[in-house]
Amino acid sequence: MAGGSWYSPYDDRYLDSASRLGVDRLVPLTEAWDSGASQWTATESELYANDLDGARDLIAVSAASNRSKADKPPPRALLRPGCSRAEPASRAG
Repeated sequence: MAGGSWYSPYDDRYLDSASRLGVDRLVPLTEAWDSGASQWTATESELYANDLDGARDLIAVSAASNRSKADKPPPRALLRPGCSRAEPASRAG
Protein backbone atom coordinates (compact mmCIF):
# COMPACT_ATOMS: atom_id res chain seq x y z
CA MET A 1 0.00 0.00 0.00
CA ALA A 2 1.16 3.50 -0.70
CA GLY A 3 -0.08 6.45 1.28
CA GLY A 4 -2.67 6.79 4.02
CA SER A 5 -2.63 6.03 7.70
CA TRP A 6 -3.71 2.97 9.65
CA TYR A 7 -4.99 2.50 13.18
CA SER A 8 -3.32 -0.16 15.32
CA PRO A 9 -5.82 -1.11 18.04
CA TYR A 10 -3.29 -3.15 20.04
CA ASP A 11 -1.35 -0.04 21.02
CA ASP A 12 -3.84 2.72 20.13
CA ARG A 13 -1.57 4.31 17.51
CA TYR A 14 -2.00 5.72 14.04
CA LEU A 15 0.76 4.81 11.62
CA ASP A 16 1.48 6.63 8.38
CA SER A 17 3.97 4.18 6.95
CA ALA A 18 3.05 0.69 5.77
CA SER A 19 6.61 -0.39 6.58
CA ARG A 20 5.77 0.06 10.29
CA LEU A 21 2.85 -2.37 10.08
CA GLY A 22 2.78 -6.03 10.92
CA VAL A 23 0.09 -8.56 10.07
CA ASP A 24 -1.26 -10.59 12.96
CA ARG A 25 -3.45 -13.67 12.98
CA LEU A 26 -6.26 -12.95 15.45
CA VAL A 27 -6.46 -16.59 16.51
CA PRO A 28 -2.85 -17.76 16.49
CA LEU A 29 -2.15 -21.26 15.24
CA THR A 30 -0.85 -22.22 18.70
CA GLU A 31 -4.06 -21.08 20.36
CA ALA A 32 -6.18 -22.93 17.79
CA TRP A 33 -4.10 -26.07 18.38
CA ASP A 34 -4.54 -25.80 22.16
CA SER A 35 -8.28 -25.17 21.70
CA GLY A 36 -9.00 -28.33 19.75
CA ALA A 37 -7.30 -28.03 16.38
CA SER A 38 -4.94 -30.77 17.55
CA GLN A 39 -7.83 -33.15 16.84
CA TRP A 40 -8.20 -32.00 13.24
CA THR A 41 -7.03 -33.97 10.26
CA ALA A 42 -3.92 -32.78 8.44
CA THR A 43 -6.14 -31.42 5.67
CA GLU A 44 -8.31 -29.44 8.12
CA SER A 45 -5.20 -27.99 9.80
CA GLU A 46 -3.73 -26.97 6.47
CA LEU A 47 -6.99 -25.35 5.38
CA TYR A 48 -7.17 -23.35 8.62
CA ALA A 49 -3.53 -22.27 8.48
CA ASN A 50 -3.87 -21.08 4.90
CA ASP A 51 -7.35 -19.51 5.16
CA LEU A 52 -7.01 -15.88 4.18
CA ASP A 53 -10.63 -15.37 3.15
CA GLY A 54 -12.10 -14.52 6.54
CA ALA A 55 -12.43 -10.77 7.08
CA ARG A 56 -11.37 -11.07 10.72
CA ASP A 57 -8.60 -13.65 10.41
CA LEU A 58 -5.76 -11.21 9.83
CA ILE A 59 -5.26 -7.73 11.25
CA ALA A 60 -2.80 -4.97 10.44
CA VAL A 61 -1.19 -3.61 13.61
CA SER A 62 2.05 -1.88 14.49
CA ALA A 63 5.01 -4.18 13.97
CA ALA A 64 6.13 -3.54 17.57
CA SER A 65 2.80 -4.61 19.09
CA ASN A 66 2.68 -7.65 16.82
CA ARG A 67 6.11 -8.79 17.99
CA SER A 68 5.20 -8.34 21.66
CA LYS A 69 1.90 -10.20 21.22
CA ALA A 70 3.64 -13.18 19.60
CA ASP A 71 1.28 -16.18 19.62
CA LYS A 72 -1.06 -14.93 22.36
CA PRO A 73 -4.66 -13.89 21.64
CA PRO A 74 -5.27 -10.17 21.06
CA PRO A 75 -5.44 -8.16 24.27
CA ARG A 76 -9.14 -7.34 24.58
CA ALA A 77 -8.42 -4.37 26.80
CA LEU A 78 -6.42 -2.78 24.00
CA LEU A 79 -9.04 -3.14 21.27
CA ARG A 80 -11.39 -0.22 20.77
CA PRO A 81 -14.99 -1.04 21.70
CA GLY A 82 -16.61 -2.66 18.68
CA CYS A 83 -13.31 -2.95 16.84
CA SER A 84 -12.25 -6.42 15.80
CA ARG A 85 -9.57 -5.40 13.29
CA ALA A 86 -7.47 -2.51 12.16
CA GLU A 87 -9.03 -0.41 9.47
CA PRO A 88 -7.49 2.35 7.39
CA ALA A 89 -7.97 5.65 9.20
CA SER A 90 -7.64 7.53 5.95
CA ARG A 91 -6.40 6.88 2.45
CA ALA A 92 -4.45 9.17 0.24
CA GLY A 93 -5.91 9.24 -3.23
